[in-house]
Amino acid sequence: MKTFVATLVVFAILVGFSTFTYNYINNTTDDLMAHIQVMEKHLRARNWQQAEQGFSKLKSSWDRTSSNWAVFIDHQELDSINMSMARLKNYMDTREKPELLAELGELKLLLKHIPEKEALNLKNIL
Repeated sequence: MKTFVATLVVFAILVGFSTFTYNYINNTTDDLMAHIQVMEKHLRARNWQQAEQGFSKLKSSWDRTSSNWAVFIDHQELDSINMSMARLKNYMDTREKPELLAELGELKLLLKHIPEKEALNLKNIL
């Protein structure tokens, strides 16, 4: 009986931690996606100053988020996002709108993938 209770407690802790982690990653992803959408809006309107400010906010938010995510997710995913952010910075400096929009699309895909990958569901367990 003690073994069953101990197993149940460990399972509850694991599920609780997994739920906390998923919610944290999902919320921070939503925050990053909001910055990307604002930046995209300004790029499409050719408002470069606002787009640069949007990138600055996105970069700042990512810098805070990435150090926390490093505990929970695969570092290869973080490296991909960091490389995408570096390309965004270079495209922003040269004001290459088509490349910027394409890179923002790739960044959105990378960010959307992470909460899906970290979700506690049967597909990810098996």
